[in-house]
Parts: sequence; C-alpha cells; structure tokens
Amino acid sequence: MRVAANIVTAENLPDEVPLDVSIPFMLGSINVAACYGASFFFVDALRSAPQSASIAGTIISIGTVATILCSFVAGRIADSCGLMRTIILAAVVMAIAMICFAAAPISMFLAYFGGLSLGIGWSIFYMLAPLQILERVRPAARVKYLTLLSGSQMLGIGLAVPLGRTVVEMFGTYIAAYALFAAACLVGAMLLEFASRALAQAPQIKMAAVRLTFEGVREAFKSNTRYPIVMIGIGACVFSGLSTFQTLYASSRGQSADTFFLVFTLTAVFMRFAVAPVIGKVRLEWIAAFLILCTMAGLFLFLMNEGSAEIYILGTAMFALGYGLSYSTLNGMVVLIAGTDGTSLAVASQVFTLTYFVGLFGFPYIAGQIVSAHSFDDLLKSMMTLIGGNGIVLAIQAFSTRREC
Repeated sequence: MRVAANIVTAENLPDEVPLDVSIPFMLGSINVAACYGASFFFVDALRSAPQSASIAGTIISIGTVATILCSFVAGRIADSCGLMRTIILAAVVMAIAMICFAAAPISMFLAYFGGLSLGIGWSIFYMLAPLQILERVRPAARVKYLTLLSGSQMLGIGLAVPLGRTVVEMFGTYIAAYALFAAACLVGAMLLEFASRALAQAPQIKMAAVRLTFEGVREAFKSNTRYPIVMIGIGACVFSGLSTFQTLYASSRGQSADTFFLVFTLTAVFMRFAVAPVIGKVRLEWIAAFLILCTMAGLFLFLMNEGSAEIYILGTAMFALGYGLSYSTLNGMVVLIAGTDGTSLAVASQVFTLTYFVGLFGFPYIAGQIVSAHSFDDLLKSMMTLIGGNGIVLAIQAFSTRREC
C-alpha cells in the first residue's frame, strides 16, 4: 500500500531529489529519448523494406502533427490519470511505436500507426516529464534537475543512431534494431515505475490543474514568462534550420554532416551534465546572454568557413555550447519567473515546450524556401538575425524586470 506524498510549500521542499528517484527517472528518460532518436533512421529502414522514402516522410509528418496536437491535451490526460502515471503510459506508447516500426516490412498500416504513436508518446513525455521535477525540489534547485533531465534526453537521442546502425550491421536488418528499442522503452517504463513508487513517499507541492487552457496560455504570455518562451521558440527555429539542411551545408564546404551531429551531441550532453550542479548558482539572465553570444559565434564561423575541418568542428562546438545549454537555461528562467509572479508553473512550462515544438517543426519549411530562393549562406544570415532578436528580447526582459523592481 502506497503512502501519499506529503504536501508542503515550495520553500520547504528538499534541495536534492533522492537517488532512488533521480537515477531511475533519468535512466528511464534516456531510454525513452533513444526511441525518439530511432526515428531518425526510419527512412533507411523503409528503403531496405523496400519502400519509397516519401512514405517515410509522410509517416514522420504524421508523427509531427500528432506531437503538436497532443501538446494541447497532455495536461488534461495528466489531470485525469495522474502525472507520473501518464508519463509511464507515454513510455509504453513509445514502445508500441517501435514495435510498429519493426513490423513495417510486413504491414504499412502498422508503420503509419507507429508514426502516430511516436508523436503521441513523445509529445506527452516531453511535455510532462519536467513537471515532475517542479513538484519535488525547491525553486533554487529546479534549474539543476531540468538541466540533468535535458542532458539525459539529449544523450538518449544522440545514442540512438549509432546504436541502431551497430545493431543493423550485426543482424543485417532494421527489424532487430527497432525490436531492441522497443525492449529498451519497456525497460524505461519499468524504471519510471520504480521512480514513481519512490516518489509516493517523497514530499511535494500541491500543483494546480496541469491542463492547458486558453486563459492559462494567455496568462503565460501576459506575464514576464513570455520573454524566455519567445526566446526558446526563436532558438528552436535556428536549431531546426541548421540541422535540417546540415548535409547541404557540409557538402558545400567539403565536410561530412556526421561530424556536425557527433560534435554537437557530445558537446551538448557533456556541457549539460557538467554545468548542472552550478548553473542554478549564477544569474540565469547572464548565462542566457553568454549563450546567445556563443550561438552567434558558431553561426558566424559556419558562414566564414570556406572548407576548413577545424573551423567546422569549432563552429559546431560553439553552436552546441550556445544552443545546447539554452533550453534548460530558458526553461529555468520560465519556472523561476512563474514561481515569483504567480503564474501557473505547470502551464508556463508546457507553453514553453509547445513554443519549442512550433519553432522546431515549423521553421524548416521557411528555411527551405530561403535555401531554394537564395542559398544556405543567406539562411545562415537569417538565423544570425534571429539570434540577434533573442538578444533584443533578453534586453527587454532585463529592462522590464529592473523597472518593476
């Protein structure tokens, strides 16, 4: 029989999440994120079936639409089923998606259903996992655990492609790879269940309704949380534009896009885990300003590079440092502001993630139009302008905060 968690005020919460909670929660997050990352080689899996690459694009598009649409209802599901129970359910749905992808050579209907399940599972998990942290630690410690969570997710996504390719080389089929990821996701769901049982004993704050409403979204954009929310949307646009067309850029400079993704993943994961213990001890606005400069420097190096592998790696590392830490930094700013001005933590966090999704999935179309009409260098200049806009938004936030004080 489970003991109900003690309901306390935010300031009375502990500074640390118990290891019997944080370890299985982070490991489970790595497994679930790896399953999302497994979608990145789905085109190759269908080609080996053999099926048209356009079908893979349609399936992934279905997943993208499902991701955005489910972002609006994830909170409602959590209100009905319980937050942690919904997160575990999302992990199971991700496992179903992997099973469907494994069965794609047998039935294309299952492949389409897998794309739908992938979008539903990832949307719900990505939206709600941070909320579990907000309930469990003091406000000053939240940014640390948000950084650890984002680092775990990035690690899982980054491991997916090389691990999947290794399994394919060993067994000669993508069926084995997706079967492995399905099993990993079920293990992740079990780890999250272990964390849930330990959480039942831990203190927590009583969070208001999690569901997103029009009034809640409007409140988030009326308060000062709108500044980091806008900044993550802009940042997501830049990342999606750079990563989506990275193969085109790399070939124009005589480089390999694999270098970009490897260096970006290693740098971002290392920095997130490295700075997590101290990031909450520094004023987040100063960190955000530094990260904007790093992102701008990385884009500038990409623009100026005429074919140097060293500059390519340095530019990628600078961009990874700037963008890679900006998600958790801006997320921390959102929850910190929401915690002080009375805005709902749950709603502000979800609006933040939803804005990230919109930028991530929406901007590649605009980027494609820029590349088609002009060149990738013009896209780089456009993205540098967007990052400059982030600097202006940050300056407006600083001015607004100072005026209120």
